[in-house]
Amino acid sequence: MELKSFLIFATTLLLMGCSGSINPAQPPPNKQYQGTSLNLSCPDEQLRSLLEPMIQVWSKQTGAVVSVSRDRMGADGTDVAILPYAELGEWADRGDLLPVPSALREPGDSYQWGSILEVYRGEPYAGWGSQVFALPVASEGSIVVYRADRFADPKSQEEFRKRFNRPLAAPASWEEFAEIAAFFAERDRRPSLPRIIADAARLEDLFLRVAACYDRPVRTGDAQDTPDALAFLFQLDSGAARVNAKGFAEAGRWLAALKAKGCVPAEGSADPAAALNEDRAVLAVASLADLMKLKRDDKRAGRYGLAALPGTKSFVNPATGTLTPSPVNTVPYLAGGWLAVVRRECKNPAAAFALLAELTGPIRSQELVAAGGFGPTRDTHLESDRLILWLGYGFDEARTKTLQDALRSNLGKSVRNPAFGLRTPDQALLKQELRGELEKIATGSDSPDAGLKRLADSWDGDRKGAPRAKLLEWRRRAAGVN
Repeated sequence: MELKSFLIFATTLLLMGCSGSINPAQPPPNKQYQGTSLNLSCPDEQLRSLLEPMIQVWSKQTGAVVSVSRDRMGADGTDVAILPYAELGEWADRGDLLPVPSALREPGDSYQWGSILEVYRGEPYAGWGSQVFALPVASEGSIVVYRADRFADPKSQEEFRKRFNRPLAAPASWEEFAEIAAFFAERDRRPSLPRIIADAARLEDLFLRVAACYDRPVRTGDAQDTPDALAFLFQLDSGAARVNAKGFAEAGRWLAALKAKGCVPAEGSADPAAALNEDRAVLAVASLADLMKLKRDDKRAGRYGLAALPGTKSFVNPATGTLTPSPVNTVPYLAGGWLAVVRRECKNPAAAFALLAELTGPIRSQELVAAGGFGPTRDTHLESDRLILWLGYGFDEARTKTLQDALRSNLGKSVRNPAFGLRTPDQALLKQELRGELEKIATGSDSPDAGLKRLADSWDGDRKGAPRAKLLEWRRRAAGVN
C-alpha cells in the first residue's frame, strides 16, 4: 500500500475510533438524493484525484449521481465548483452563488462550523460583503525550509556569530532571512536563494507576506474589529490604493536588497524544491506542495530544517506613520487555498451543500491534509494529538511536529487583523500590474518608491466598465463590509 493511501486509511480509522460517528451496526443510510444529478468542477488535478473517491462514496450512500469536470467553472451547467480563493469575488458579485445555509453554521450541526479556523470561516476569506458563500476545502500552507546541515557547519557558525553576534539558526524575522541569504551568498560566492523573480506569482506572494508584517502592528485578544483593521491593499473608506504606503515601500526595499547582495541567481527556475534538492539554494519559502517534492533518503536524513514564516523587526505605527521597533511582528497574509461553492442555478441546492459538507467536513478534511500538499482548514488539524496527519511529508517525528507548529504559527490564530490578498472581480488585472512592477523592483531596474507609486497611480486610475463607486463597493465587499 502506498504511503498516501495508508495515511488516508489510518486517518479514517483514527477518526472512526475517536468520534464514534461510524457504526457498522447502524442500518444503511437512506438514499435521500436518489435521482439527483450534480455537475462538479475542480480544475486542480491533485485535489480532484483526492476528492473523486470521496464523491463516489457519497454518491453510493445518497443515490445522487455526480459528474466531475476538470474545467474551471464557466457559463455552463456547473452546479458545484471548487474555486481558487482569488476567484470567489467575481462569481459572488454577479449574484451567481448561493450563500452557505445557516443550518450548517449552527453549533449543534455535525459539520462543526466552529472548528473551522477563524481566519477561513469569516467573510474576508469565504464570503463577499456580509454573506458567506463558500466552504473551505483546503488552505494554503507556506513554510521556511533551510539546509540544516549547512547551518550546523562549525565554520559557518563561527563566521556568522562573529559578524552578527548571534548563532546561525532558522530566521525569526524577514530581516534575519535576508541576512542569512546574504551571508551564504558571500561565503559561497554564488546565490543562496531560488530565482524568485522567475515566477511572478511567487514573487507577489513573498512581497505581500513581508509587506503585511511591516504594514501594521499585530492586534490580538479583545481588540475591537473595525473595517480599517482589514484594509491592506486598499483604503476601505475611499477605495484608494495603499500599495505605496510606507510598509509596502519597506518590503520593496527588502526585496530589492536580495538581488543587490547577490542572493538571487540570474538564471534558473523559482522552484524552491528543485533549488534545494540540487544544492542551488540554502534556504527558501516553500509551499506544502513544494515540500512534497523535497528529496529525502538515508543520505539526506538531516539535510533540511523547517521553520515558521518570519515576521519583521519593525512595523508602521498607524498613529505616527513611522517605523516602530518590535521583537517580531508577524501578521498572517492569506491569499490562497480552495473554496467550494454552489451555483444559484443549481436545481437541487440541498444535495449540493450536502455533498460539500461531506467533502469539507471534519473527516474528509483530515484525509486531504493527510494526503499531503494541502493546508489545514480546522483547529483539529493542528492539535498535537493529530500529528499523524502530517507524516506524509516524510520527516521524522521532531520535524513533523515543527511543521505542524509552524503552520499553526503562520495562521496567527490569535491575530485579529490578518492581511488578505486580492479577490475582487478586477483581481487578474491588478495582479498583472503588481507583478510587472515587482519584477522591476526585484531586478533593480527601478526603485521601490518609484515603482510602487506608479502602481498606486494605475490602480487609482479609471477602469473601463467599472465606475469608482463600483470599485469602492468591490474593495469593501472583499473585506467583508457592505
